Amino acid sequence: MRNIPENPFAPRQYGQLVKVTERVYLFRNIVNSSIIIGDNGIAVIDTQVNQMMARRLYNAIRTITDKPILYAINTHYHWDHTNGNVIFRQAGATVVAREMTKDFMVNRAPRQETFLRSRGFTLGDPPFLPQQTFTHETELDLGNQPLHLVHLGKAETDDATAIRVPAEDCIVSGDTVMTGSFPIFGQPVMNEGLMANHDWINTIKELRNYTPKYVLPGHGPLAQDAEIDLLLQIESYFLTEVRKHVEQGMSLTELLTEMEANLPDWICSIAEVWGTPRYAILRVYRGLIDDPEPGWQHLKPSVIPTADTEKLHQKTHELQNFEAYRETAEEVAEGNDFGLAIAILRTATEKYANLPEAWTEYANLLIQASRTVSSVLEKGDFFAEGKKALNTALELDPDYAPAHLLRGYNHILSAYRNGDETKTGLEAIYKALVGGLHGAQLAQAYFCIGLAHRTNGNETLAREAFTKAINADAQFMPAQLASMA
Repeated sequence: MRNIPENPFAPRQYGQLVKVTERVYLFRNIVNSSIIIGDNGIAVIDTQVNQMMARRLYNAIRTITDKPILYAINTHYHWDHTNGNVIFRQAGATVVAREMTKDFMVNRAPRQETFLRSRGFTLGDPPFLPQQTFTHETELDLGNQPLHLVHLGKAETDDATAIRVPAEDCIVSGDTVMTGSFPIFGQPVMNEGLMANHDWINTIKELRNYTPKYVLPGHGPLAQDAEIDLLLQIESYFLTEVRKHVEQGMSLTELLTEMEANLPDWICSIAEVWGTPRYAILRVYRGLIDDPEPGWQHLKPSVIPTADTEKLHQKTHELQNFEAYRETAEEVAEGNDFGLAIAILRTATEKYANLPEAWTEYANLLIQASRTVSSVLEKGDFFAEGKKALNTALELDPDYAPAHLLRGYNHILSAYRNGDETKTGLEAIYKALVGGLHGAQLAQAYFCIGLAHRTNGNETLAREAFTKAINADAQFMPAQLASMA
């Protein structure tokens, strides 16, 4: 019997509640949240990646208990764990974190925000700041459910907090423990994380000293001994190997080439969602060198593929107009040579620099090529370049409908995948419609509107929009798939 592939535009379940004990739940999403229930009320630990997901988390909590939410606890300052603070504050919770976490939310978050926006992430207002803070450790009580909040040491961030739930034999680890995919070992624009020392390893060992039955990680499924052992093994491998190659006098380029060509199978078999082996190499390398620029992002080679100069010349030297460039790039991309296709359209933007269509097609190809890499952050190389191209197109013609359409499409597709807000994307789509669209582009606009409604849980309006898309172009496959779901 053939496997039927999952419909890529079907209604999605954003987040899943996993029962750990009678009074502890893990809300699985891109980022995990933990729910601890006591006699008097609830604590929510980490408040999700955006406010829409925080509302979904709140609604999920209300399916298991109607007790008041007393506390919203942040394990560390990163945006994806604190963005929903305001939703739980509005529900009556006191937001709790370390003093250092609050400080980092003010003083480190702007640099983090700039980086994330440059990678294509949509972010709302800065997270609501903690109201109740502590230095190293503190106790909270939910009513016969004591919580012990403690800094066990540096991990992915310097401010990492673990929450012990002794009555349930649980520890909520935040990003000190990550499972299910290759870990990301610290923000690319910060000097934090796996900084060429054993701080993170020692913190995990401190956590293990409590011998918890359940470890609720910051990302991924519940952590068992095997998952924690694997995390320690990964960290030890990169700490040892990167240091060895640096001590041999290798340049960064030589080091990356050598290590990436010889990664062991057990490393290569780990799924990549956020982190990658290259990120781990760069993280440790950055901890071994002197550099005034925080983080390692500025050292990272772009993953946007390049083209052989001679091949590029062969493909472009006889092209007489932009349409010829576009058709040639499309043909090359169909053969999966995205490096050459991108180079062709980049050349077109140089030759036809005042043509909005050239910049829009270049951006569109970059978005297509981003699908060839698995890491969300690596995709950001393509998104950042594509964003610049779209900005250029709209500077040349602020009403250029295809550029607004592509911007809206990218935003809504991301929102659909992540359960995020769709308003910004819809605004771009409506601008595109005002500018005038026909055929497949009109179908794409209505498809985007339908997908936005589906993201927001309104299936009636979603299906109406998908029908309009099919009426505009009966061959537009995404709308057909979406309407079949």
